[in-house]
Amino acid sequence: MGAVTLLPDARRDNGWFEILKEVPPAAPLSGPTEADVVVVGAGFTGLAAARRLGQLRPDARILLLEAGRIGNNAAGRSSGFGIDHAHNIRSEGFADTAEFEKQQIALNRAGLSYLEEAVTAHGIDCDWSWTGKTHAACTDRGARDLKHFASTLDRIDEPYELLDADALVDRLGIDHYHQGLHTPGTALMQPAALCRGLATTLPDNVVVHEETPVTWLDAGPPHELWTDGGSVRTPELLLANNGFLAAFGFYRKHLIPVVTWGSMTRPLTDDESTSIGGHRTWGVIPAAPSGTTVRRLANGRILIRNVYSYSRHSLAGGRRRQRAGRSHRKAFEARFPSLADVPFEYTWGGALSMARNGEPVFGTVADGITAAGVHNGTGLARGAICGKLIAEMMCGEGSDLLDAMLGRGRPNKNVPDPVLGWGVEMYARRLRLQSGREM
Repeated sequence: MGAVTLLPDARRDNGWFEILKEVPPAAPLSGPTEADVVVVGAGFTGLAAARRLGQLRPDARILLLEAGRIGNNAAGRSSGFGIDHAHNIRSEGFADTAEFEKQQIALNRAGLSYLEEAVTAHGIDCDWSWTGKTHAACTDRGARDLKHFASTLDRIDEPYELLDADALVDRLGIDHYHQGLHTPGTALMQPAALCRGLATTLPDNVVVHEETPVTWLDAGPPHELWTDGGSVRTPELLLANNGFLAAFGFYRKHLIPVVTWGSMTRPLTDDESTSIGGHRTWGVIPAAPSGTTVRRLANGRILIRNVYSYSRHSLAGGRRRQRAGRSHRKAFEARFPSLADVPFEYTWGGALSMARNGEPVFGTVADGITAAGVHNGTGLARGAICGKLIAEMMCGEGSDLLDAMLGRGRPNKNVPDPVLGWGVEMYARRLRLQSGREM
């Protein structure tokens, strides 16, 4: 394969990671070594895969390599929603895809169960809560979207609760929204803390090396991976590094690299919290597809998330970060006018990759090399189950869920840059305009 052409950005601006207690120093790979399996990428997919490989092959030596610090990667930069079903099912031909949607929900719920099993067994402190998610609308268009969403949930017998404006004020403490729909099957958590907790409770035969970006791959098998400080030889390689798959030579023309942005306030004072009212923790998903996500956190902070941008090199800083911060500020003050003086303490971006046709990367990509990634915005739950299932596939285990993933399509090819970038930016702009006050 040769040189790895793109490495993750290790910026220290991620609020979720920065508010953790100081993490121990990293232990980068040093010198030459060998392993039975190497997993590249310690997001939710890589962590779940390493855990399952360790469980199924207790005598194997498994190495998990992370380019930066676990929890400061894309997984730890998410909104912390572990969703069981899509934010909104808008397919016009939904009646023909009901069974498919049920299958996808089963996959997501299996991923959440695998994560909760680890959280419970090891007492991982990550504010895990089955709070559910509230889809909220502040425009007539958003209300129509919620009505359609309710009809699709009815078709697949999924529970939900409709909320009027007064019920939303009771729940959220703010009067920005006038209609809502609550679904109970979403877990909320502190994603960076969950990643750190999963990494520190892996089976004993899994060795973790952070700050160990792979800079060169000689594909075999056996495969040899080179890093800044060492090398590792292995017969089996699992790539769980999502959009950075392309840097290893796979799906180079198939993935759409984007950066999503979030901002987090300082902790609210007791008086500021009291002035809001409502529940102390909740998560709001916008009715509009490009609106604003809001979380009120157990630690007294508020998270705002909206806008995304195309970035061929997955860069999460510069002017785009500043523009995102301004958009977050406007959204925050619209929802919390009484807190207009409360500053953001952190603004950050997280890189992810999507496929134009919504299909994942999952399975064997070369002799002795497997890959799992591209979860199209549902990376927490779907990433966890895909990591577990890809590990089971590597160990010869079978299941209906594994068959479902193997039966999915794969990402289709994109038009080349700069046309791709222009198209993504134009589509994002159109969604923002359509969202209106939902932003």
